[in-house]
Amino acid sequence: MENQNLPNTNDLSWCGGFFDGEGSFSFAPKCPSVGIVNTNPIAVTKFMSTMKKNNVNFKITERSKPSKSSKKKRWDMYLLDGDEIRKFLILMEEYIHGKNFQLQLLKNFYDENYLKLRSYSNIIKDYHELMMYYNQSSHILIKDEKKLFEKIGYTPQVLQHQMISDDNKKINYSDFNNIYYLSGIIDAEGTVYINRVDQKKYDGNRYIPSVSFTNTNKSIIEKCCSTLKNSEIGHYIYFRVPETRNRGRWDISISGVRRCKSVCELLKNKLVIKNRQIDLLYEYCEMRLNNLMDFNQFGDSFKESIESLNSEN
Repeated sequence: MENQNLPNTNDLSWCGGFFDGEGSFSFAPKCPSVGIVNTNPIAVTKFMSTMKKNNVNFKITERSKPSKSSKKKRWDMYLLDGDEIRKFLILMEEYIHGKNFQLQLLKNFYDENYLKLRSYSNIIKDYHELMMYYNQSSHILIKDEKKLFEKIGYTPQVLQHQMISDDNKKINYSDFNNIYYLSGIIDAEGTVYINRVDQKKYDGNRYIPSVSFTNTNKSIIEKCCSTLKNSEIGHYIYFRVPETRNRGRWDISISGVRRCKSVCELLKNKLVIKNRQIDLLYEYCEMRLNNLMDFNQFGDSFKESIESLNSEN
C-alpha cells in the first residue's frame, strides 16, 4: 500500500515546472517572499493543495483588478512567513531548476541570518539587489550588459551572467527526463493549437497541429528538450533575440500529425490547464492518421474548438 505520508513526486515535479514558469522569489519590500500568480482556478487549486499536503501553507488572495492585457480573475499565492518559506525551499529545492539560483540565495539568507538576527534590515538591501540581478540574468543570455545594469539599478561586484554568443545559444541535452516537470512548464507557458495554411497545391487549406512553448531561461529549455528527446519526441528549436528585448529566447515546437500524436500520448492526464486541448489535438491526429478524414476536412472545427479552450484558460 502507498504511504500517504510520502510526498507525491509527480505532483511536486509539476509544481516545480509551474513555479519555474509563473513563480517568483523576492526581497521586496524589505522582506523575503515567494509568490506565484495565475488565472486558472484548477491550476491554483492543484498548486495550493500539493503544497498543503506537504505542510507548506500558502496564502491566497484574488486580485481586485485584472491585468491590462486580460480581464480574467487572477489569484496571488504567496508566502511571507519565514518558517513557511524555509519549508518551501527545502521541499522544492530538487524540483525547481530555472530559478535555482534565486532559491539558493533565499535559502542562504535563512541559513545565515534567520536564527541569528532579530532584525535584518541592515542586510536586506544587499540581498534585494542580488535577487534582482538573479531574476534578470540567471540562465538568461544577455544582449546588452549596460541595459541589464540600468534595469536593476546597480552594477554587481561579482558577475555571473552570460552574453549572447554562438557557443552558448546551443542547447545541451542531458539524461533529464521528467514528463511532469515538462507538463508544469507547458501548463504555465505552452500553447496547443492547429495552424491553418492556405496552399493552392492542396486545393484548399492544410492544417498543422502543434504544441509549443517559449522561454528565456536556458536551464528550463534544456530540461524540457532533454525530456522530449529522451521520450523520442521530435522537436524544433529556434533561438531569437526580440528587437525590443535584452534577452535571448528559445522557441520550441512539436509540429505535424505524428509528432503531435506522440506528444499528446506523453502528456495525457499529466496536464492541469491544457488537458482538454491535448485531448482534442490527439483526437484530430488520430483521425488523420487513420484516414478517417483528409488533410483539410474538419480542420476548422478542431482549430476553433481548441482556440475556444485556449481563450477560456
